Amino acid sequence: MKDLNILNANANVLMANGLNAVLQKGGGVNNIQTVHTEEQMFTSLKNGDFEIIVIDPGSKEHFSFDSTIELKSKYPDLKILIISDIESPLEVLRVLEKGIQGYLTRQCDEAEVIHAVFAIAKGEKFYCNKVLDIILNKQFTTDEIVSCEPTALSARENEITALITSGFTNKVIATKLHLSHHTIHTHRRNIFQKLGIKSVTELTMYAINVGLISN
Repeated sequence: MKDLNILNANANVLMANGLNAVLQKGGGVNNIQTVHTEEQMFTSLKNGDFEIIVIDPGSKEHFSFDSTIELKSKYPDLKILIISDIESPLEVLRVLEKGIQGYLTRQCDEAEVIHAVFAIAKGEKFYCNKVLDIILNKQFTTDEIVSCEPTALSARENEITALITSGFTNKVIATKLHLSHHTIHTHRRNIFQKLGIKSVTELTMYAINVGLISN
């Protein structure tokens, strides 16, 4: 993967500078450009070539969730990481439904920010636990009629399921798949929630039944 060109959209100068310093620690970054207004952001995107934009849509009167959605519409190939406090779970869901690849809160640590950027750059999605709670609460407290179709795991989830049920730890799986430990933890949590199970034993029975592993 080539070194990344990142656009950092944050109205707070100190926070923007701090994030730039964190991202440089991770290595693999070619250039970081900072913008403090929506006008600067769209001008930079028009004139520059960026793989990722990190944006705080909660900085009122500077950036918004609407402008973040507009970003996704105008630049569908641009990978977007939101780092912002959560004031409205509905707002979080609204923006994620548009295909935003990553969402962290301002309380996430440096390692999580770096992992998020490079996971997103590789085509993964990366959400912190607070955001995952919002997503899973939405999915599993719905009043909609439950489909009788079997739960479908993604190809990546099937791959991770097979490794979990073969006895590998999250750390080993992360190394095997060249993903972060957090990403594996997230996938594992999603798998258990999707299947409505609570133990590796139950997951193993599922894997045997669908042919992911042999008995």
